[in-house]
Amino acid sequence: MDRGFVRVAMAFLLLAVFLVSHASAAEVLIPGGQTVHAGQCRELVYAANPNYPPYHWKVSETAYDGASKELLELVVPPGVTLKPTVLPWKRALEWARLGKVDLLLSLRITPERSEYLKFTTHRAFPNPIVVFVRADRTFPLKSWADLKGKKGGISLGDTFGNGFDEYLRRELTIEEAPTMENNFVKLEAGRIDYFVTSQYVGKSYAALNIQRGEFISLTPAISDMDIHFGFSRASPCAALAEQVSRRLKELDRQGVPEQLLDKYLSRIKRSRSLAK
Repeated sequence: MDRGFVRVAMAFLLLAVFLVSHASAAEVLIPGGQTVHAGQCRELVYAANPNYPPYHWKVSETAYDGASKELLELVVPPGVTLKPTVLPWKRALEWARLGKVDLLLSLRITPERSEYLKFTTHRAFPNPIVVFVRADRTFPLKSWADLKGKKGGISLGDTFGNGFDEYLRRELTIEEAPTMENNFVKLEAGRIDYFVTSQYVGKSYAALNIQRGEFISLTPAISDMDIHFGFSRASPCAALAEQVSRRLKELDRQGVPEQLLDKYLSRIKRSRSLAK
């Protein structure tokens, strides 16, 4: 046999062995025939708004609790270790932009955030935005126009989507307050007629903090923009976005996100009852 042919054949054989071994190291087969790029993302560092129950909230300087945390545990591929990092929300966004955080939990998609985050194509949770009122000062709400002539409140920096941000600036009388607590205090005192915020977060806050009076949310929702998981585009873990999206879609079909929200909202209400 020609020695030149043998050398060429051996070179191709070595190349094939090299490619197979590197592909095996880079991917781990998981049920359903999917693969996780374990060589690229063995540890996933995640962060969240530290005060956004029942979706998520910090329980220590190194840990979160809530529906988002449990949902993440259900969708992360086997072989990937989760590592929470607790930061002020503004800093968490900046760290995700820089790639120092791999994933942000349950946040709304905006054009600005999309520049540095690769969002899951399927939602993590619904996040209806509603109008809260005192139970003894309710009013009909069929459209945004029913808010005209009344004094409303929002928390500083909140945005709601679906065109409502533009509408409130143009048509409504709105006061901004630094926190949700400030707005509920104003609502309880009658200094504002309504407060616009997330339905689940508002109910959680009221269950934990309101000492007097009763608040209800009006229907329909003002806005119902979903919230998603956002992978840092500067992180190798961004390659998992589509895989996580498929799993989120499966769980959403089973009603899991709403079940988790109800579970943690009920837990919050029980903790309030036990504290009385």
